[in-house]
Amino acid sequence: MKELLNGAWDLHFHTAPDVVPRKYTDLELAEEWSGAGMKGGVIKCHYADTTGRAAMLRSLFPGLKVYGGLVLNRQAGGLNPDAAERMAQAGGKYLWFPTMDSLSYRKFHQGGGTDTELSSCIQVCEDGGRLLPGAYDVLDVAARYGLIVGTGHVGEKEGVMLVREAVRRGVKKVVLTHAENPATRFSAEARKECIKLGAFVEHSCFTVYHNRISWEEMSAQIRENGPEHSLLVTDFGQLNSPGSARGLTEFAEGLIKHGIKETEIEMMIKENPAALMEAD
Repeated sequence: MKELLNGAWDLHFHTAPDVVPRKYTDLELAEEWSGAGMKGGVIKCHYADTTGRAAMLRSLFPGLKVYGGLVLNRQAGGLNPDAAERMAQAGGKYLWFPTMDSLSYRKFHQGGGTDTELSSCIQVCEDGGRLLPGAYDVLDVAARYGLIVGTGHVGEKEGVMLVREAVRRGVKKVVLTHAENPATRFSAEARKECIKLGAFVEHSCFTVYHNRISWEEMSAQIRENGPEHSLLVTDFGQLNSPGSARGLTEFAEGLIKHGIKETEIEMMIKENPAALMEAD
């Protein structure tokens, strides 16, 4: 199984510095990726632009492909095209729509809340169903700079609307962020529509490792998508989670036990991420 990691990517890992304790620093993660023979990945922070940090790692580890990006939470001004553009101009690759500050995500975890508590959360859509103007502006930036757009922690309805409009406005690379997670779950029908539009579906080890869903459900969703449309990531970095290399290994082993072929695993951790990260 060690050979399976040779040339693999982890496109979703949380490192320190962060506003909460993390398992690894940026440097420690890069050392792990290099030691495991991995190709590289993406370092993510809910509350900071990781573009500059990734650039430093690339200079220290010339053999690794390490990239960063920006999450459009409150610290970035929400649906802020200026923040997105500056990230892109600095060499960032990945733009996520709101995560921890997403209104739908906050409602899922808190079961609602007072008007004051929820007023600071970020919506992507108007109550009537249209995307908010800022979402259109952000997608235009993503299209102009060839950014990868992740749906973040928005719900299925908002996520599908984002994918439709992203493609319509010329965005070439779209990812449904951990689409199996109960807080951001995309139904089979929604995933099928987004795949037809060209999106990849991201599935994270975090969700099965921390018992959010079963291995059976995870493997079933991957079969529904087709491995050629799926990405496997860890979404780790929490103190109570494994590291990236071990996490990907355990993810692969668990999926193989539940009927996913090793060649399909390789497609989802090597070929598909490379197509996403290295394509012009």
